[in-house]
Amino acid sequence: MRTPYADRRVFPSLALALTLWSAFAVWFFYSRGWLMYYGDAEAHLNIARRILDSQTPGYDQIGSVWLPLPHALMLPFARNDALWRSGLAGSIPSAACFIAAGLFLFAAARRIFGATAPALAAAGLFALNPNMLYLQSTAMTEAVFAAALVGLLYFSVRFRETQSLGAVCGAGIAACAGTLTRYEGWFLLPFAAAYFFLAAK
Repeated sequence: MRTPYADRRVFPSLALALTLWSAFAVWFFYSRGWLMYYGDAEAHLNIARRILDSQTPGYDQIGSVWLPLPHALMLPFARNDALWRSGLAGSIPSAACFIAAGLFLFAAARRIFGATAPALAAAGLFALNPNMLYLQSTAMTEAVFAAALVGLLYFSVRFRETQSLGAVCGAGIAACAGTLTRYEGWFLLPFAAAYFFLAAK
């Protein structure tokens, strides 16, 4: 779908707005000491840290009831003591995934509705969700899964229009990321595969 030039300029503006909004939310919860409010957030951070710094560091430390992708995303930041102790080591990848999810949702909605206004409304509703704003500020898995889920939506919609191999590959990567983040991602796989078989011309 061809997009007017004026509409194309909305995307970088939205990316900047989501980044500033996400950073504000992280600061808000960090300044009140709420980043480690959930015990699970602390556990995720500690798993990432153990991979790098423990009596037996290495890949074996990933093994747990939780899936590995969120911990892998935290690895570069969990190495830093200050970021690990404050909880910001989990905030950074979660916030990045929140921004990616908002952009994917905007892009998917614009393709579905063929207009920028409803796409902005969809991204705005997502970005203003207070529960998501908190979770994207912590080491929880929801923001990572949201990025994978909405990425799968975007590439599914794009495939319906373009029938391109790139859309199939993008959907596959997003679906794989979802299965490595939360178990709900496993449940979605057969339905996503069925959609691509039915939408293929």
